[in-house]
Amino acid sequence: MSAIIAEIEQRLTSVEFALNQVRQRLGLEPPPKNWVEQISGSLADIPEDDFQQFLQCCETVRHGDSAQKPT
Repeated sequence: MSAIIAEIEQRLTSVEFALNQVRQRLGLEPPPKNWVEQISGSLADIPEDDFQQFLQCCETVRHGDSAQKPT
């Protein structure tokens, strides 16, 4: 039974994708935004202190500095 459901879900996904393509070609739907526009502002509701700590952790990982461990 789950194989049938998986097949239906796959077919529905294909139909939704095709429908979106038709809408775009007809000009009924705006073209998808680029990834920068899609994520822009996605961290706006995170407190500044938490965001700064996140950036510090990223920098630590980027530089491979194991002496400074995030708190």
